[in-house]
This record gives sequence, C-alpha cells and structure tokens, in this order.
Amino acid sequence: MRKLSCLLTVLGAFAGLSATAEAAEVTRVASSFEDDDVFDLHFGVAYNYQFKRAAILREWNSGQAADNETQLVKDLIYRQQRHTLTPTLEIGVWHDLAVYVSLPVILSDQRDYSFDKRADDCVFGDQPNATCVNKDNSTTIRDQIIPRDGFDATNTAAPFRQFTGPGTDLIFKAPNRKGLDQLHVGVKYGILNQDKRSHMPNWIIGAEGRFAVGRAQTFRRDVTVDVPTGNSRVGRRIHELGFWTALSRRYRFLDPFFVAYWRQSIRASGSKFQDFSGEGAQGDINPQSQAGMSFGGEIVPWERKSKNLKVAIVLAGSADLHYGGRGYSEVWELLADSPSLVGSYDPTQANNCNRDAAIAFAADNPGDPGYLEAGGNSCQPFEGVTELQDYGTFGFQSGLNMHLGKYARLQLGVNLSTDTRHFVTAAGRGDAAGGSDPDRVEPNTREVNPVRRDVIDNVGRRYVVDDVISALGYLQFMLTF
Repeated sequence: MRKLSCLLTVLGAFAGLSATAEAAEVTRVASSFEDDDVFDLHFGVAYNYQFKRAAILREWNSGQAADNETQLVKDLIYRQQRHTLTPTLEIGVWHDLAVYVSLPVILSDQRDYSFDKRADDCVFGDQPNATCVNKDNSTTIRDQIIPRDGFDATNTAAPFRQFTGPGTDLIFKAPNRKGLDQLHVGVKYGILNQDKRSHMPNWIIGAEGRFAVGRAQTFRRDVTVDVPTGNSRVGRRIHELGFWTALSRRYRFLDPFFVAYWRQSIRASGSKFQDFSGEGAQGDINPQSQAGMSFGGEIVPWERKSKNLKVAIVLAGSADLHYGGRGYSEVWELLADSPSLVGSYDPTQANNCNRDAAIAFAADNPGDPGYLEAGGNSCQPFEGVTELQDYGTFGFQSGLNMHLGKYARLQLGVNLSTDTRHFVTAAGRGDAAGGSDPDRVEPNTREVNPVRRDVIDNVGRRYVVDDVISALGYLQFMLTF
C-alpha cells in the first residue's frame, strides 16, 4: 500500500495536477511544460436541451389586377426539441497552447407543425383577412405540399390521415432523429495571460474545423413498409472551417469578456447541397456560413482562492450572422418528398415531368414513391434543402460558473435567442446572361435555376420564418488536470 501511495504521489507530481489560470471560462486554456505544471488535460461532458418555436408565414398574392399586393399571412407553428450530449477533451501541448476535440451526440431531435391559432379572437376564413389558420385556409394545404389530413412519421403503421378532425391543431409530425452530425477539432493559443503579466488581459486566438461525420439526413414519406434510413439521421454533411478569438480581464470581482468568430461552410461528399448547374444558373450551392460575437462578463460574488472555490454569475449577449447559402430550414421536412414539388434538376427536361399527374397519383396512393414514375421519367423528388435569405440571431445568456476545488468545474445556465424575419424559400429564376435576351431567363434552357420550384419560390408563394424563440439550457461538468 505504501509503494502504491508513493507511486501515485510521483505520478501526480509529474503530471503537474495544478489548477488552471483564474480567467473567465471563455479564455480557459490548458498549458503544459510550465515550471510548476508539466502537463494539463481538461475533460468535460456537457448536456444541452433546446426548445425552439417559430411562426411559418407565407406570402399571399390574390393575383387579381385590382388587388395585386403581396403580403404575409399566417400559416403554421414549428416546434423542435433537441437533447445533446457532448464530451470534450483538451490537451496542453506547450505554454498556453492546446488542442481540443469535441463530439456532439444528438440523443433525440423531435419536430412538429400545427396550425397558427395564437390569436385571442380567432377569425377563420379567406386569407389575408383571417387571424387564425385551419385546413380550409392554410396555404400549405391549398398547394398540396402536405396532405389535407396531415402526416405523422412517428406512426409507421398508418402515417396518413392521422389528423382528420375539423378543429385539429397538429398537422405534421416529423420522425424522431438521433446520431452524429460533426466532429469539432481545434487549436488555441494564449497570446496574453493575466496570471503571468498582471497588467495585461487574457487573450486567446484559435482555429477550428467542424467536420461532417454523420451521413446526410433525408426525409421520405414511404414509412409504412420500410422506414427509410435517412429519416432517423441528423447529419447535414457540412464542413466548417474558421477562426475565433476571446479576451477577458479580471478586476476584483468583475471579469468582462469578448468573443468573436467566423466559420466558412463547405459542402461535404454525400451532402444534399448538390451542384446541378455547370453554368452558374443555380446561384448558391454551399450551405450558409456564419460570423458572430458575444460580450458580457462574469460577476464573482464569492471566492476562496486558497481552496480553489469560486461562484461566478455569467451575463452575456450575442449576435450572429448567417449568410450566403442554402440550408435545412424550419420547413425542410414539409417540402422534402412532397409530390407538389416534384420536378427535374435538368431544366431542359422540365416538360417531361408532369407535376399534376404526380400529385394525382400521390393522392390516390398515399406514401407510394411511384408518384415519380407517374409524373414521367424526368421527375425527381425534392430534398427540402432551400436557398435562405441572410439573417441574424440575437441572444442573451445567463448562468453560473463554479469551481468546485482544484480540479472540478461546473457550468449551468440558459441561452435565449431569436432570429430576424427571413425568407427560407428564396431561389432565383436563374441566369439570363447566356441567352439571346440578357434581361429574361428563357424557359426550358440552361438559364433556369435547376433547384427552383415555382410553387414555393415565386413571389407570392415564398415561405418566411418569424417570431423565433429558442431556449437552450446547458449543464457541463469538467475536470481540469
């Protein structure tokens, strides 16, 4: 027993089991080969629960010459619940230099859609005068994007005609998803360290890659015989490469901080971000990229440095920009595999796909993928990925950061955010530069955008997301050896 105790003492001294710098959590970095700290390793596990709600609006245009104004009308309410478990490992490789890796595991992702009946005094009837929505005035039902009696992907025995009541709210339930999307790998370096130079702030710069590891999520409605494997996936097949920086400066019981980042998105192999146009008529191909910042501070009302105990209150705000690309929007599963959106990704063959015949077949044979053949040999299913308008996300974070001794830390809190109103079906008509008329996209030519679908991309038919509320609760426990 004494030999074992001596061995553990020697190993502990060699590993340098010392506490990390007393900086804000955003500027924490594992540092090795210091005089009093030979090796640093940080290991943590985080659990997140996210609830998101958004209003799905639709452009409305009567098409009448006397009243040709386009306006937004209510349609659906989107709800999502996601549970995520994320193990993280960070290893110090030199003075204030560390590499890190994390793997978010999505335990459950559930989404559903219901008619928008949030008005205090519901008035149904014709759009745009209605204040509430039902089967009779929903534009999504009108355009046969989803069946009149809805769809429930969680009921594999009978997914169709599950919402037959005239007063029903719920109209579409997406499948339950789980699995892997991305692996996060990065390196960070502390340019400045307040513990080493007390008159300077803590300043970290980092580079990070988020690499697609999960297979692409898809959605198919033929779930009665054999549930398509893509219906249970969460992968987007997106690589993200970028840089970030963080600064903090502790002064007595205040520790203000600032974080900024930029990530460029790149479509990975096997993704649904496909290039169907060799001449540029498609427009955006890659997924949206992101840039953003957060700012706030830790307020330390109680601390005992001698015992490495601390309680800090975290208050922060954030702003993010999503720009320049396509994506899986809040309506992607409504659109995916909809007979109403059947078409050809070769604009020169568009006339060989009969949309009306495909819709008629699907109405008579719910869930039968034969609607593609019924429409013609050029018909292909719509995958749901659409061109998105640039938009911003603004958030507020409140939480607690606690040091529970020399090696243990606990973080918990909530992040509330909202998105600015933006179009989620915004594909352009194409590129007229290559034709005989430079001001007009000529039908049935390579000038036409191959991913455009008039029923959702025409002005007066486009989908809009608004009134977004996202609440993310987080809990992370970390060991800092």
